[in-house]
Amino acid sequence: MLKTISSASFWQPVLAAAAGVAFGVLLEKSRRRRTTASSSSDVVRSGIDVVVDKEQLEELVASCLRSAGTPPEKAKLVARVLVAADCRGIPSHGVNRAEMYCGELKAGLIDPTAEPTISSDSKAVANVDGNNGLGAVVSQYAMQLCIQKAKTNGIGLVVCHNSNHFGIAGFWSELALREGLIGFAFTNTSPFLVPTRACSRAGGTNPIACYCPGDGDSFQLDMATTTVPVGKVEVCHRKGQQMPHGWGVDTGGASTTKPKDVLMGGGLTPLGGLEETAGYKGYGLNMMMEILCGVLSGCTKVGPAVPPWRLDRGVAVDYGHCFMCIDPQQLLPSGNFQQSLSAYLRAMRSLPSTASSVLVPGDPEKAQEASSESGVRLNRHVALGLRSLARTLGCAVPGALRDLPEDEVPLCPHV
Repeated sequence: MLKTISSASFWQPVLAAAAGVAFGVLLEKSRRRRTTASSSSDVVRSGIDVVVDKEQLEELVASCLRSAGTPPEKAKLVARVLVAADCRGIPSHGVNRAEMYCGELKAGLIDPTAEPTISSDSKAVANVDGNNGLGAVVSQYAMQLCIQKAKTNGIGLVVCHNSNHFGIAGFWSELALREGLIGFAFTNTSPFLVPTRACSRAGGTNPIACYCPGDGDSFQLDMATTTVPVGKVEVCHRKGQQMPHGWGVDTGGASTTKPKDVLMGGGLTPLGGLEETAGYKGYGLNMMMEILCGVLSGCTKVGPAVPPWRLDRGVAVDYGHCFMCIDPQQLLPSGNFQQSLSAYLRAMRSLPSTASSVLVPGDPEKAQEASSESGVRLNRHVALGLRSLARTLGCAVPGALRDLPEDEVPLCPHV
């Protein structure tokens, strides 16, 4: 029987959690019926949904962050980043992360008032010290600086050190996209990856995001360099369901379908899986992200030395980020980049298909985002989890959220 999160004590559920739980305002429930899952996102999105008003969702997350010591404007930004992930159908990085963020703040592991500062600066590049502030605050500052440099010089590169979890990488690439720029966003994270031929964790999920503007269209790639981000394993654990083979391994390095095996000492496979399916390529990309984010920015610890993302770690995680912006207009003043990109995307979508259609990176997320205008979909277990967090922090719970059943919510073990 799965345990129930109690609102009697903040520390018992928080210290038991690997990362966040989330919440929601109940407007509607729907069960998604699938005979097969076509993607890893389908796996974590299966089950009973709770549809939540976006503004109410952002305000409730922000109120939890404020209760944990975050200034109002910073809490609002972080809430917007987390909710954006759920709007795009990425529950692993959405309000599922709220409990972990609040736990780090309550434990004094992050300085919620910190402002980023520039460590080094030149015409097209800069290095930003996050001063152990909130990852979203550091990233917004760095990407805005990167955008300014690209608009002036055609290209900008900004790295960050001494930062924290920054949400979905694509959120930051989208800031550049809105300015007509090609935007890249990378980060390292705490070790979850078990490298090819290794038997222990030695690298983060280390995502890659690249957004490119077209003519009324866009290319939007946002992916982990592990087979899946650890958040998807956590969501499966909370829902009490198995995960597909190939996502992760147990403590002995064997492939497992049990989320707990991965969370309790196992790890994630590199993008591509095991060595026989070319997982070493994902491992190589993972190391490249570590170099750009951790080594290049001057992080004190990189790779296997990065502290675990746990509330008992006792030290700052010192994550590193890397942002790059390119102004295609300065390379192709005729504007042919946007037109050519859109033509290329149309050509790919029109390819003969074995399924309903060929998609390009970003298409599923754009469709999910459009549907979120009528409400953000959360898995019911995630919704119940944040209700517990909100109650524990003394935050006002909306009436509809109070009407959710007093159900049992599985806790994630330490990772």
